[in-house]
Amino acid sequence: MRLSPVLAAISAVTLTALLAGLGAEAAPRREPFESVQGWAVERRTGGPDAGSCSMTRTAEDAQGDTASLVIVSRDHAGLALALADRNWEFSAGERLTAPLLLDGRPAGPRTTWTGDGQILRAALPDTLVPDLLAARSLSLRFEDGEAVFDIPDIAAAYASLQRCEAARAEPPSVAAAPNLPARARLASYTVGLAVEGVLGACPVTATDRERAAVEAKMAALRPEMAAFEAAIRAQVTQSRGFACPTAEKEPEFREAMRRFIELSPDEFAAIIDRQAHAAPDMPVTKP
Repeated sequence: MRLSPVLAAISAVTLTALLAGLGAEAAPRREPFESVQGWAVERRTGGPDAGSCSMTRTAEDAQGDTASLVIVSRDHAGLALALADRNWEFSAGERLTAPLLLDGRPAGPRTTWTGDGQILRAALPDTLVPDLLAARSLSLRFEDGEAVFDIPDIAAAYASLQRCEAARAEPPSVAAAPNLPARARLASYTVGLAVEGVLGACPVTATDRERAAVEAKMAALRPEMAAFEAAIRAQVTQSRGFACPTAEKEPEFREAMRRFIELSPDEFAAIIDRQAHAAPDMPVTKP
C-alpha cells in the first residue's frame, strides 16, 4: 500500500515551499541605516559581504516610477559606483569606456564600465572622492549624448556611509540563526503535524496506544523544529493538511499514521521521495 497520496503530496509540497522560504531568508538582505537628504544608506545583513554599506539616490518621473539610480559603496581600492537608467540595455559583462563628468567637467581619464541590463558599474579611485563630494551632478558622455544624474547632498550622504561602515567593525550581538533540521526529519515532522491535527480535530478511528505513539514521536522531533514550527504549520494549512479525511480516505490516513509511528524519519522520507518520482501506476512496496 502506498502512503496516502494526499499526505505524501502535502509533505513534498510543504517541504519544497519551506526550504525555498528558509533559503530566501538566508539570502543577502539590506536593512536601513539612515536616510539623508534623499539618499538611502543601507547595510547588507546576509551573505559574504554582511555589514558592508551602500548609499542610493533614486530619481522618479512625473508618474512616480523609477527612472534612474545612483549607488555608491566602498571597496578595498576606493569607491564602487553603479548607475542605472531604465532606457539602457547592456549585455551582461559588456565593457565600455566613457568619460565621467562632474558638474559638466571631465573627472580624470576615461573610465571603464561594466554593463548588465540597465546598470553600469565602475571602480573609482579615492583621489576622485573630494571632487565627487563637491559636485551636484555626474554624467556619462556617450557618442550619442550624455546621461545626467543629479547627486545633491552627496557629501552628507557619504558621511553617513562612513558612519555605517565604521559601525561594521562593532556589529551588535545577535543570536545565531538556528540550523535547518535534516530534510528527512522535516518531512517526517511535516506529516506528523498533519496526523496530529487530524487526530485532534476529526472523528477518525485511532486507539489510545496509537495516539500516544504519535504524541511521543512528535515530542521527540519538536525541540529541533521549534524555530520553524510556525512556517511548517502555515505550509501544512495552505496545503489543506489539517482537513478531515472522508470515510473512503480514512484507510489511507491510518496507513500514513502507521508509517509515521513505525518508521524512522529517513525511512519515512524515502517513501515520500519514491512516490514523488514514481509513475502513477507504479506500486511502492509496503515495508
